[in-house]
Amino acid sequence: GKFLTLEELRELVQPSMATLLVVLKWLQGHGVERCRSVTTRDFLECHMPARVAEELLPGAEFQRYVKGQQSVVRSPRPYSVPEELEGHLDFVGGLHRFPAERRVLSRAWGDTGQPGGGGGGGGGRVGFHLGVTPSVLRQRYNMTGGDVGMVPNNSQACAQFLEQYFHQADLAEFMQLFGKSFPHLSQVERVVGHQGRGKAGLEASLDVEYIMSTGANISTWVFSNAGRHESQEPFLAWLLLLSNMSSLPWVHSVSYGDDEDSLSLSYLQRVNAEFMKAAARGLTILFASGDAGAGCRRVAGGNHTFRPSFPASRWVEVAVEGLLGTGG
Repeated sequence: GKFLTLEELRELVQPSMATLLVVLKWLQGHGVERCRSVTTRDFLECHMPARVAEELLPGAEFQRYVKGQQSVVRSPRPYSVPEELEGHLDFVGGLHRFPAERRVLSRAWGDTGQPGGGGGGGGGRVGFHLGVTPSVLRQRYNMTGGDVGMVPNNSQACAQFLEQYFHQADLAEFMQLFGKSFPHLSQVERVVGHQGRGKAGLEASLDVEYIMSTGANISTWVFSNAGRHESQEPFLAWLLLLSNMSSLPWVHSVSYGDDEDSLSLSYLQRVNAEFMKAAARGLTILFASGDAGAGCRRVAGGNHTFRPSFPASRWVEVAVEGLLGTGG
């Protein structure tokens, strides 16, 4: 099909001159000058003191809330915008919602195949095995040693969040151990964003090593996205970064997601718009939908309901799921 260049996409989605003038007049009238836009000109990110934000958004009263190591600035009160902005303003984020509490579930499997390990009251030694290696996956998908990237302009990328980073040295060692049966690359071509120091993250290492094992011998980028959105992945910031880059890999893989009901509707709609912009450019984005089928919200009394995973629930990208099966 015929896809749009970034410049053609800008012509399609950029706001009218009237909208730009109204919004800029509103911001500059309150002394807001520290703003940055994206190439498509349909998003502004502005920095200002809380006092100025309260003047911009009448009714808002910003306070700092601290819990443990977390600190956020939010307004407990509703806000309004001037009537002249009606029809020009689409999304205002980061005002009301508090970060969702994240619980880490750790599970170790012992020799008996049951949680807790060992079958001896939880005191047994947990056993581990290599499990699914690249050769297992390639065999499962009927891939031979010749099923690798051969076209120079093939490209792929994966995105990392939540302070997860990979190490090039780990990737090279992984390929030395598990990539002997197929041609492969041992280095990521480009890292976009900040790579933190310290130990490599499990999720980041897994994503990079396995996309370069199944999509072997293909130029690979890694988008390393720092920061959080309400303690969760800053998907919108990552998509805005893509909106500012004219040359990108065609395929993007993301192994992260949030409960859809943990995010505001306006945020979901804005992220959805960015996905549509990416699709218009011909980008294919694969999102993990979880490892346990349809999500479930457990309610007291047993009236459990479905709990969709975002962004896999969106219709503008491809959702991919892995299921953990147990032998009968």
